[in-house]
Amino acid sequence: MLLATLPIDAAAAPDSIPAVPDRWESELGRDHPLAGVIWDVQEGREAEPEHVARRAAEARFVLLGEVHDNPDHHRLQAWVLDAMAAQGAKPAVIFEMIRLDRAEALRKHLEESPGDAAGLGDAVGWKEEGWPDWEMYEPVAEAALASGMPIRAGDVTREEQDQVSQAGLDALDSDRRSKLALDRPLPPDQAERMKEELQRAHCDLLPEHALPVVAQVQRLRDAVLAHSLVSSVEEDHRGQAVLIAGRGHVRADRGVPWYLRQHGEEAVLVVGLVQVEDEHTDPGAYLRAHDAASSAGGSPTFDYLWFTPRPHDRDFCAELKERMGGEG
Repeated sequence: MLLATLPIDAAAAPDSIPAVPDRWESELGRDHPLAGVIWDVQEGREAEPEHVARRAAEARFVLLGEVHDNPDHHRLQAWVLDAMAAQGAKPAVIFEMIRLDRAEALRKHLEESPGDAAGLGDAVGWKEEGWPDWEMYEPVAEAALASGMPIRAGDVTREEQDQVSQAGLDALDSDRRSKLALDRPLPPDQAERMKEELQRAHCDLLPEHALPVVAQVQRLRDAVLAHSLVSSVEEDHRGQAVLIAGRGHVRADRGVPWYLRQHGEEAVLVVGLVQVEDEHTDPGAYLRAHDAASSAGGSPTFDYLWFTPRPHDRDFCAELKERMGGEG
């Protein structure tokens, strides 16, 4: 969490910060009382977008956790980048969705076509990786490129992920585990909660024996994302980096921020983008669902929750189980 900040040159900070997008792309929950609300988890009250923007401009690392297929989440991520740029900050922007083995393709594309956000997805094999349409993420890339922010790959290579999938973290040599802080175990309660969360994310279909390996892959990805952030700051000499990633990766108790702390990094701001649910109008309900550490009396899992409408009410688990039943 944000335990320390970087100094911002007051002369670079404007009197006004760009306006937040004034319309929603997602259809469901636009009239929900929490839609558009930013909840300061530590203070237990609403926060203004300008406040979050200034905190972001001061943080060494800014982690923006999304729901992948929500277009409003990506428009708000782009706004954060625009707001940081307006204050003189030009961080490196790290994408979870771009694997490190695509880094050369990314570099080549940006070298040959500077400013070409539209073509970036095809250049890095976005569709082949199974992510939502690149057009949804394009505003984030546009905001970064327009402000001179370098875009970097963040996620583990396919080869290394496959190695850990097959043999666990022992597939990595000791130096690699140490470099990624994977030689340090998660607290037992967090390790258990991670398994529970992964089981839910896989629609309760994972066999019990597979959970430890899936959890080790999750740890690998979080650790590599953290290392990518630190490496980008050191290589670019910019002093700041922003991570665009799924919300589960950015949670402070066991996700990327945990590994950043193992690297001695404390100036971390974590924003969780959250879809409103019709039956819940109290931020506390979302905290109990998304912030187990806070509800248990520990440090908050996010600094802020930023509520948005949702694009659909599809039950992917029900659809998957129905397909599996049909195949049987």
